[in-house]
Amino acid sequence: MADKKPKDNQAISIKALEERIKTIGRAVLGNEGFGKVMNSAVTTRSRVQRGFSDQMARQLHFYNMPSQDDVIRLSEQCARIEERVVRIETAILQLTNPSTAQSGPPRTRRPKKAKSTATQPKRTRSAKKE
Repeated sequence: MADKKPKDNQAISIKALEERIKTIGRAVLGNEGFGKVMNSAVTTRSRVQRGFSDQMARQLHFYNMPSQDDVIRLSEQCARIEERVVRIETAILQLTNPSTAQSGPPRTRRPKKAKSTATQPKRTRSAKKE
C-alpha cells in the first residue's frame, strides 16, 4: 500500500498538468483570431520564400551559374541520354555479333572426327608395351 501512494500522487499531478495544458490550448488555439494570424503567417512565409528564390535565381543567372532547377533538369537529361546510349550499345552488339544471341554454353571442344578403319592399323596390347 505504501508503494501505491507515490504513484497515485504522480498520476494526480500529471492529470492536473494535462488539464491545465488542455484549457490553455483551447483558449489559444480555439480562438478564431489565432487561425487568421497563422494563415497570414504561412502566406507571408511562402511569399518571402518565393521572392528569395526568384532573387537568388536572378543573381545566379547574372553570375552565369546554374540554379538548383537547372542542375536538376540537367541531371534528368543526362540520365535519359545514358539510357539511350545503353539501348544503342545493346542493339549494336546484337547486330554485329549474332552468336551471342544463341543460347547455351560456347563450344570449347572440337567434335570427334570419324575414324576410318582402313587408314589406321589396329593396335593390340603387345604393341603398346613395346
